[in-house]
Amino acid sequence: MTISLISRQDAELKMASLTVGPCSIAVMEERAFANRWLPLGDVALRPADATDPSSDRQKNDDENARARLAREGTFEWSLPSASVVAEHLKSLLSVKESEGLVRRCLSLMASIVVRAGLVHPVFDPAALEDMPFRRFTTVVSDTSGILRGGLDFVVRHIPKARVKIPAIVQMEIRNSSHRFFSIRRDASTNAERQRKRAAKQLMEHLTSQGGERVLLRLELQEDMEIERTYLLGDPLRSAFDRDRDRDLAELQLSVPLRSYVDRQILEAARHHQAQSEPSHAVFLLTSDQEQARMAFAEGVRPLYFRTVEAEDILGQHVTGRPLDPFTGEPRPVSLASLLWELATAFGKARLCSRHGAFTVSALGENLPWSPFHSMDDLLWCDVDATSTSKQHTPSNQRTPASAGDRLTSSIASPRSTSYQLNVNRLLTLICALDDNQAMDEAEIGRLLNIRPRSASEYRRFLLSAGYIRVEASRWLATDRLREVSVATRNEDPRATLRGLSHAPSFQAVVRRVEQLATGEALDLSDLGRSSRTYQTLGEITLLCASADGHLYPTLSHPQPAEFAEIALVRFRELAGDETIVATGLWLESLIRKDGIHPEVAVRSLEQANAHAMLRRSTEGSTVQTRYDDRVVHVLRVERGAPVAKPIQIYRGDYLIPGKASVSLRLEEPKR
Repeated sequence: MTISLISRQDAELKMASLTVGPCSIAVMEERAFANRWLPLGDVALRPADATDPSSDRQKNDDENARARLAREGTFEWSLPSASVVAEHLKSLLSVKESEGLVRRCLSLMASIVVRAGLVHPVFDPAALEDMPFRRFTTVVSDTSGILRGGLDFVVRHIPKARVKIPAIVQMEIRNSSHRFFSIRRDASTNAERQRKRAAKQLMEHLTSQGGERVLLRLELQEDMEIERTYLLGDPLRSAFDRDRDRDLAELQLSVPLRSYVDRQILEAARHHQAQSEPSHAVFLLTSDQEQARMAFAEGVRPLYFRTVEAEDILGQHVTGRPLDPFTGEPRPVSLASLLWELATAFGKARLCSRHGAFTVSALGENLPWSPFHSMDDLLWCDVDATSTSKQHTPSNQRTPASAGDRLTSSIASPRSTSYQLNVNRLLTLICALDDNQAMDEAEIGRLLNIRPRSASEYRRFLLSAGYIRVEASRWLATDRLREVSVATRNEDPRATLRGLSHAPSFQAVVRRVEQLATGEALDLSDLGRSSRTYQTLGEITLLCASADGHLYPTLSHPQPAEFAEIALVRFRELAGDETIVATGLWLESLIRKDGIHPEVAVRSLEQANAHAMLRRSTEGSTVQTRYDDRVVHVLRVERGAPVAKPIQIYRGDYLIPGKASVSLRLEEPKR
């Protein structure tokens, strides 16, 4: 892996080898998240034309085609729900009760999608009547217009708008940047102090670096002339510093005025209005209701838009070819542009598939900066590519064994000895080794509460996968172990599958599953007492799931529309003349007949219901305790540590959290 500077145009070709199938997107604020990743859903390109993988020329042409698709925005981004992202944020920031804090972070994250151009801000109907302007018009933006995506919309879709940025707006963004770096440079080793400042650091990072990127991008990359208004005189310093001049004490200029900055922005608009011809329109771009009202009162027309909140975006499917609201033509947003926005706002962004990972960094401990980085829009790139020789069909074409999430590992070793392990202890050990980087056998024995003989089983498994090196009695962690640690802490089953497949014994199970047809039982009895270990690992990585006392492959990941059709078919088969079906019975039917893991079914059911592809409801009834042994293990993070949690699929609260009902009703949506 080599870190190098790269432009957005060059990044498209480097990402092409990863985008054969669906990719996951994740972001990191290295200090606030303690070097852990926040998953932000999956991205899938439209499939390129089928080519012969044996031909190098055709393979290169295929990569060029995928690079073109990424550049033209022919991708769909499936974002997780707001509640899921909120839970991840709480875990990463180690906050429990600060709902308002997390909500503000989510709101700032939603603004990134608007600034990237994937979603449009919601403008006031009266303002839309004048768009696009028939003659040149001046738009003066306040800080919210920059941060919430309004200014980017004006630049993209209103060609006859001249943009003016008041100097005090830039000062506000610069002050936010100063606060962010002050927190970042805090060398305190107090864990409680760092925990309390993590959320504040994240918010200041999203605000300051996102705002600075807007101004730099419009100045250096976009074909748009940005004018700066003049800076008012002496009274301005009192908005930021205490005035100690005794002669001015009676004016109380040192008293904080919460609307002082808004006043300066409005004065900049009024000053330009006074200098312009009467027929020249001047608008104040803002998403602040109070600022818009004050502009009306001062005779300045507000260009008001509503802030797009997290609930408007998260949990949705966003395309890279949004339509121009005035012409109806597609306005492509490249996949690289999206990654650049995410990387600038958080510090790091990663595109990851079974073929490797592509990471771009805008900020890091050892990453230098030079002016030409901003002029050419360069970021630091880290490509970790694995074998790309095997092609697979796109994720929107559901096929059993050879599509979607089937893993192709670069490890080509024969089936090896299996190991009898406690999966929860294994996950605890992997995370502890990642945190400490080196541990001796005595520490490991105390951590896991096991005897040295049992610890040797874990050592042999970790050594077989290349997760550790052993020097004397000390176990030293490697990069491969970190890959699994990060994946499990992020509750990312797909990344966990990739990481665990470095172990030859688990890779042998993966190959065995891939050779099975949907509905064909997986027999691990030849593994003896180790079979429970590999069944649990398979379940938490969505490789397989148990139903009716048997284990079945679960490699299918259908799109919500396709899942809705499957869900209704299975429901009708089970319901017969009844109107309800036991939730566990329905989930087991999907496992056996369609190869759909319960975790995939729960997520797809929520998406299909949210998009009105089917109607879902539950009814309360007595829990059938005789099915309590019908258990599937899923990957969860509890108290900051990953665990393989046994889930009783016949209990209603698994299918719909917060609902104890054990009976499910599915209906077609009303037309």
